[in-house]
Amino acid sequence: MNALCRIAVLACLCMITPWVAWAQQEATPWNSLQVDSEGTASEELDLLERIRDLERRAEESESQWHSLQDSAKKSEAAKSKFPTIKMNGALQADAVMFEQNEVSREVYGQVESGAGIRRARLGASGDVSDRMSYFFQMDFGIFGRPTFTDVWAEFKEVGPLGNLRVGHWKQPFSLEVVSSYRYATFMERAGTFQALTPFRHVGVGFQDHAEDLSATWALSYIRTGQDQYGGSLSTDQGNGLVGRVTALPWYSESGADYLHLGLAYFLDAPPLGLMRMRSIPEIFVGEFVPDLEPRGSSGIAVPTRLDGTPAFVDTGVLTGISLANTYGSEALWVRGPLSWQTEVMARHIDSAHTSNAILWGGYSQVGFFLTGEHRPFDRKIAAVDRVMPFRSVSKKRDGWGAWEVAVRWSYLDLTDRDIRGGEMENLTYGLNWFVNPYCRITLNYLQIQTTARRTRNGVILGNEMFGTNTDAFGLRCQLDF
Repeated sequence: MNALCRIAVLACLCMITPWVAWAQQEATPWNSLQVDSEGTASEELDLLERIRDLERRAEESESQWHSLQDSAKKSEAAKSKFPTIKMNGALQADAVMFEQNEVSREVYGQVESGAGIRRARLGASGDVSDRMSYFFQMDFGIFGRPTFTDVWAEFKEVGPLGNLRVGHWKQPFSLEVVSSYRYATFMERAGTFQALTPFRHVGVGFQDHAEDLSATWALSYIRTGQDQYGGSLSTDQGNGLVGRVTALPWYSESGADYLHLGLAYFLDAPPLGLMRMRSIPEIFVGEFVPDLEPRGSSGIAVPTRLDGTPAFVDTGVLTGISLANTYGSEALWVRGPLSWQTEVMARHIDSAHTSNAILWGGYSQVGFFLTGEHRPFDRKIAAVDRVMPFRSVSKKRDGWGAWEVAVRWSYLDLTDRDIRGGEMENLTYGLNWFVNPYCRITLNYLQIQTTARRTRNGVILGNEMFGTNTDAFGLRCQLDF
């Protein structure tokens, strides 16, 4: 058996030996195989990289395609969203107290202290298309109300004119006029505002700004002389032209360091040649007084007469006026928490019945934020903007809002030639607490000196001038949205 096994093994070896020899002759050396393997691996890596690059480009193309589809969908959705609407409103609740010397009581009578709603406004704004916007606001808070405030339609980017506006709005004259009352430093604008500026009128005008927001310009044609809803009737005159140009010599990226300068012009041909200039003492409180006699079958008295803070300087009604030219200059400098604002304006009156006269006035004010904020500026319309406290008051009790102290001196002279409107000088101290961007508490103390004629209920009594001294204290809670 062992012999047979040995013979079988030898036979197998004889069969395998030739195959082994052939395999050795045909086999590739190891070094050559390694080189070829490395070359093949390199080619495979290049191929993989090209495939990945193609996949990446395909993904980018797909992403761009989806982006174009989304843009088209958004554009179609935006078209279907017009018109848009945004509600807005404001509330100002005031308390005012007066302290008069004997001469002040003799000239103005008892100027009553009191409290009331200075402004209560509701409005809506938005777009009716991508090239046209609107604004509509009513005020329910003060005498003559409810009434329109701003009611206008605006066509955007009308060629070289910029934005074209039609309706009833604040005309482009004076920084205090174009800036919202919500952002004013003091409870009331300076005495020059009521006596010399055009404020709101019905008209048509345009406004625009430089591409880098370093300048603005605006021009309006308006109807002067109007009722509380902007209506104006007069075949004899009653037309006006208002213009304003501004510049920002410098403006920091943070918006906390800038200088604003502006010039304005107002040409007025008053309706029927009649004009009256007057001003309150930069603070106001009033009420509607009910008629003493009951009205109607209900027997309830109806408010028919307004009682409130009188005008402290008043020219009375001037007649025979053909033209009045008013010139204005303005400046606002902000350096961090410190701000300085000033305006000077003068009106040249061309009258057939009195000698030509120049009436003028101005103010200068300084403000400082104790908490470090600054007074923002809207460069598109060259107007003061909303203060944003660093830390608003909240439930977390870690914020104290923004605190600002301010002082303003103002002067108004309505006496020249045959016009005897009087002179008024106000020194106002203010403290503002911005609880958050939309709520503010304001405290004002005023020292008012005038040289004026005696008046009662808006009627001037005689031409003798008296020097008066009056103090006033005001407190306001303001909320807007």
